[in-house]
Formats: sequence, C-alpha cells, structure tokens
Amino acid sequence: MYNVTIGIPFYNAEKYLHDTLLSVLAQDYESIEYLLLNDCSTDGSVNVIRQLQQEHPRGRDIRVVSQPVNKGVGAARNRILDEARGRYLFFMDADDLIRSDTISLLVATAEKHRAEVVMASYERVEMYHETPQHVKCQLPHRVFSGEHELACFAFSSYGAVQATVANTLMELELIRTNRLRFIETNYWEDLAFKYTLVTYVTRAVLLSDITYSYMCREQSLSNFQKRYTIRKEEFLNNAATLEQFKQPYKRLLGKPYFSGWLSFALQTDFYIVREALRSRKLITPSISDAELMGFFHSPLSLAETFRYGNARCCFFKLLGILPHQLGILIIKVMSLRH
Repeated sequence: MYNVTIGIPFYNAEKYLHDTLLSVLAQDYESIEYLLLNDCSTDGSVNVIRQLQQEHPRGRDIRVVSQPVNKGVGAARNRILDEARGRYLFFMDADDLIRSDTISLLVATAEKHRAEVVMASYERVEMYHETPQHVKCQLPHRVFSGEHELACFAFSSYGAVQATVANTLMELELIRTNRLRFIETNYWEDLAFKYTLVTYVTRAVLLSDITYSYMCREQSLSNFQKRYTIRKEEFLNNAATLEQFKQPYKRLLGKPYFSGWLSFALQTDFYIVREALRSRKLITPSISDAELMGFFHSPLSLAETFRYGNARCCFFKLLGILPHQLGILIIKVMSLRH
C-alpha cells in the first residue's frame, strides 16, 4: 500500500515521457506508487518505462497497466481510478513536469487541514513561441471547511479553479464512495470531472504555490493557438461532453451554487461557439451556423432558467433560442470586445 498514487495515462509519449518520469521519480516524498496507464502505445514509450524500472532507485514503485484496446484518455483515467492503491491520487499528463517537493507539500497540506482535496497553482509553458513563454496561473490561498464552500467558490466566477485534474491531490475514498467517473472521451473529460468533484467536497485547500509545469505544444488537442487545421469532430465532442456534464442537474437544483454551476456550463457553450467562429476557416469539414447555435443548451426550460438561474444564465438561454444568424451576429459583436 502507498499513501499517494501518481497516475499518468499515456499514448505514444516516448518523446516526452522520460523527462516527465524523472520529475516524478525525483519527489522528496517516500510513499508513492507510480501508476502508468498504457493506452496501447505503438512507439517506444513502454521501453522508456522499462529502463527506468530497472535502473532507477525507485523503479520498483513503477507499475504499468495496459488497456486491451485504445479507449482514449477518459477511459484511461477511469482505469487508474480502479487500479490505484494510494490513499490519495494525483494525476499528471505524460509530457508535463512537477517540482520535487510537489507531493510532500500537497500531502502535508491535506493532513494539516484534513482536506479531501488540495489544488496547487501551475504555470503554462507555451512551447510554440520562438522562446518558451512561462505564464503563471495562480490560485489564491484559501481553506474551505464547510459544505458547499468550495463549490460556491468554484462557480463564483469563470475559471475560479483550474479545469484540469492535474496538480490536484484527491482522496480516493471520496471518489470511490461517490462513484465519480470520467466521461469516456478525449475531449474535456477532466473539466467535467473536476467541476463535478467540487460539488462533493467539504474540506479543501487552494495553494498559491506553483508546483506544476503544463507544457503547451503545437497541434495539441487542448491548444488551439497554433493549429493549422481543426477537425469539426473536436467541437462536436466538446459540446457532447458538456451535455453529459449537465445531465445530473437535478442533484444540484436548490444548492446555493446552482445558478453559478448553470452559468458556468452555458458560458462554456458560449466559448465553444466563439472559438469555432474565430477558427472557422481552419475547421474541416465546415460547420454551419445552425450547428454552432445548437451548442447552446440549458437543461432547464425558459421559465425554470428565469426562476433558478442568474442574469447570465437567462442571457445565454435567450441567445440559444434566437434565429441562428442573429445569434451568431451577437456572439461576433461580443467577441470583438474581448
């Protein structure tokens, strides 16, 4: 048994995996299981891992689990949820880096505050510039110890907490007791999981310490800055993931953060459409106005939206039922202001 499992799903990550693993193996915390989920890689990723298993002093703590067929990152993360042996779980991507004291800092914080979840800050390392650019994404230092406190904060403003599950220490018991799962897709599965997780958490801590380097590279699925073509399927799958995220809304109805939760979901719909409009010339095959406006969907009726939502929810609900061309025009005008 271990106190912490670091879970890393990977697929054809040979180019970056060695550096990532050296950063996690360099942790100054002792009781760590390194659980690597192979989603049927066809490159030399497994060889990189085998070499470290044999040569690194912590190699015996590295465990590789393989999927029977390639199922995507959502299914890979679910397999990690099933396989992990630690009290706490910490997810990483296969091409990112962490500080050597990341796990010791997060565990010490969790134990001090009896926290179910600890989120630390991170930096974006934008690799698509001539010289890598480091952008700090810092959380405020906050301690939450009451029911709904974290969720109220998370939905108080857009992006109040990071959407990714990386750089977050989570109690496995909390996840398994509440049967939390990732949506089995390659698109925004971590956003849906993270913003569902916060609705179950009572005790949590946010740290302003930057412990994680999120490496943003050209042609990444999560990075549209330097894409030369974008498949229409990506936008459709993002929207489909959000639809699944909205489905359990009845569980949240009446909670003090419900209007913020609904606003978050509908605002994310808006950002999908805005990004599609900005990148429209790159999308293949082309995407129609009707398809774009179809992304706007509130699980509530118009009357329910006015009753339970806030002003932003009502605006997005009305925007979604306007004639397509008028809705697109309004979004374009709004986009010019940002």
